[in-house]
Amino acid sequence: MKETQTNTEETLFTQFDLPREVLKGIESAGFKSCTPIQALALPMTLKGMDIAAQAQTGTGKTATFLITIFSHLLKRSASKGRGPRALVIAPTRELAVQICEEAKLLGSHTKFRVLPVFGGIDYLKQQEALKRGTD
Repeated sequence: MKETQTNTEETLFTQFDLPREVLKGIESAGFKSCTPIQALALPMTLKGMDIAAQAQTGTGKTATFLITIFSHLLKRSASKGRGPRALVIAPTRELAVQICEEAKLLGSHTKFRVLPVFGGIDYLKQQEALKRGTD
């Protein structure tokens, strides 16, 4: 089923039931209102639904799934010492770094530890970073 946006009104992030820390991260990132893809996807992803979406670069897809991940993790009880609680897989090192930087910005008001892991650098350093803990 193809979803289309029929409402031309602006969708604000405050219209969603987002944790305070996530809203602060969104504000820190300088986002004011949702892009069309975010306005369509967030109502579903925040309910735990899976989606498949396609949109141009720079339309907020990464922010959408990070907002969803952080919201979900904040609403669940924290389980310390159990290893990573979310895993994002990217096809390139550059994209992994970009996602990590956006995650650090959007998650800046949470206590989550974000760590990119990828090939081509010292695996022992990454292993030690993982041992120190990450969400």
